[in-house]
Amino acid sequence: MAMLKTKQIRNSSSIGFPGGNVKSDVMETRKLRPNIRIATWNVQSLNKAGKTDNAIKEMKRLQIDILGICEMRWLDSGEMPLDGYKAFYSGRTDGAHEDGVGIIMTQKIAAKVKNFPPISERIMLIQLENNPVNINIIQVYAPTLDKADDIVDEMYNTINEIMKKLKKDEINIVMGDFNSKVGEGSTSDAVGPFGLGERNKRGDTLELFASTHELVITNTWFKQPKRRLYTWKSPKDKAEKIIRNQIDFILINKRFRNSCTTVRTYPGADIVSDHTPVVGDFRIRMKKVNKKLMPNFDLRKLKEQGIESKVIKILNEEYQERPKSNAETEMETLQKTIKKIKMNLLKPDRRLKKSWMTEEILELMEKRRLEKGNKVEYLKYQKIIRQRIRQAKENEMIEKCEEIENLQSKHDDFNIYKKVRELTGTNKRKIGRVLVSEEGSLILSVEEKKEEWKKYIEKLFYDTRTDDIPNATGESGPDILEDEVRVAIALLKNRKAAGPDGIQGEFLKLLDNESIKRLTTIFNEIYSSGKIPESWLKSEFIAIPKKASAKTCDDYRTISLMSHILKLFLKIIHKRIYNLCEEQIAPNQFGFLNAVGTREALFSVQVLFQRSRDVNCKVFACLIDYKKAFDRVKHEKMVDILKNIGMDAKTINIIVNLYWNQTAVVKIDGDHTENIKIER
Repeated sequence: MAMLKTKQIRNSSSIGFPGGNVKSDVMETRKLRPNIRIATWNVQSLNKAGKTDNAIKEMKRLQIDILGICEMRWLDSGEMPLDGYKAFYSGRTDGAHEDGVGIIMTQKIAAKVKNFPPISERIMLIQLENNPVNINIIQVYAPTLDKADDIVDEMYNTINEIMKKLKKDEINIVMGDFNSKVGEGSTSDAVGPFGLGERNKRGDTLELFASTHELVITNTWFKQPKRRLYTWKSPKDKAEKIIRNQIDFILINKRFRNSCTTVRTYPGADIVSDHTPVVGDFRIRMKKVNKKLMPNFDLRKLKEQGIESKVIKILNEEYQERPKSNAETEMETLQKTIKKIKMNLLKPDRRLKKSWMTEEILELMEKRRLEKGNKVEYLKYQKIIRQRIRQAKENEMIEKCEEIENLQSKHDDFNIYKKVRELTGTNKRKIGRVLVSEEGSLILSVEEKKEEWKKYIEKLFYDTRTDDIPNATGESGPDILEDEVRVAIALLKNRKAAGPDGIQGEFLKLLDNESIKRLTTIFNEIYSSGKIPESWLKSEFIAIPKKASAKTCDDYRTISLMSHILKLFLKIIHKRIYNLCEEQIAPNQFGFLNAVGTREALFSVQVLFQRSRDVNCKVFACLIDYKKAFDRVKHEKMVDILKNIGMDAKTINIIVNLYWNQTAVVKIDGDHTENIKIER
């Protein structure tokens, strides 16, 4: 906690823990650098060229560690790395560059983020994992006074719901542009004596909110000159008629109010906004927290001659030198070998992305800031900065186009695609999503999210089938040949996400004849016994939103990532049974057949409509979309059909064991749910 000295002048409310009284008028903190600086600033858009760099420049100058942004005006929600910083943002999903909130923080602090629910374009939450006390920061942008009170009430209702879910023994900070005036003078434990101006109705609402959740409005508890209190200056503000208000605030729960040593505004900060940043110094120790990170690997390095030869040598030698064992142990051996290769040879090169921003532009921004009191000079520098930014972006565009032309001459399609996405601004940012339960309540913690997804998947894949596995009798079915394995390996696609075992098809393509022979032996052991290794039966579900406003689990499409070795094995089985199954498929079926698909089906319908028009005949069409069609296949019926068409017993037993014993986990915010049994 902060150590404070006081000059005793008169009695006032305590700024320490609740229940205490301190005789103070002017609070003086010891001249120690705060552990962390937290600020909030209405920047009036970071969607303009150069403004994000401007914000970073001001953060560095003012030594701000965490900066809450109002009116960010970025679309959707997500996170994006910046120059030594990281931005988390929550915006509109309707394409309008309006409102929006965000938080920019140093990379060191960003590594502590354990949860980021982007609630709406006016509210977002960041949860930091810290030791001994976690930190929760809610960034808010309240509606302006011309907006209806219903919108304000809705915003506060949402924040109330969030506050109820946060632990009171953690540091809870609510900050932003509240468009409220609490005024000068203390009226409760929530509001201190050093506010500014007169209170309005929205100020009463803010005080009620703070009192309800035992928060204090820190701006009002530290005596500062008035120029260090106002947060907004009217465009009509003049020396003879000053129009300035205090409408941006930083709130903290009373239990930790002494951790805040001072709060002030910095009117000299400049980002072409009529707001000034509110900056608080906090004595909060940010201790290192070990987080489990998912390593990234660059499989394109396998195309490099030197690395490819090393991988082939290590992969085959280490796999073959291990003593032969059962299928489960053999797969573990291969998995460990590939993991070792990735860690040693396939780590990606860390190359910083070049920016069009120049030192000249940043220097001009600093000169503009220094002329903030001289309107003529300020506007002159603003005009020059805009010209320089346009020129810098044009130069960057020319440079990137030249890079694309160079890559095109080398026929490097992969990097051409990558550079075009960079040029058009369609590179994917890491997207943040909020989750709502079936009852409509917000789900904030990762554990609650995992439980909600577990219930959803269990319900989605629940079936009333019998637990008795309907295995087929008999030993019909020829052994798998090495040539079948080679053909199946060649059919595996590159650059596909690995399953839970982390083995990609690119590594299987590097197996030599001896390794393929050994793998074929394992396949035959599995094929004959009908018992599939447990690691093959476990899939990982990735939730992909169907729409930008996805909130409930039902608004997501679950993509299953399965073992590539299982894919290889099933390709062999599929090739064997394809002709037998194709004979049973109805002629009006266009799915999963060679040489036909949706295009052929649409063409047939188009021809039908055309001929009907030619003879003036009416056509009545009914289009049916079966909800979760493939997730609702009755496995027992499917097994009966396979037996009836004469499929061999070994193949049926493999299919039966695959469907009756498969499990899955759902990946949520870098973590996984418990194993879920997939019954259909």
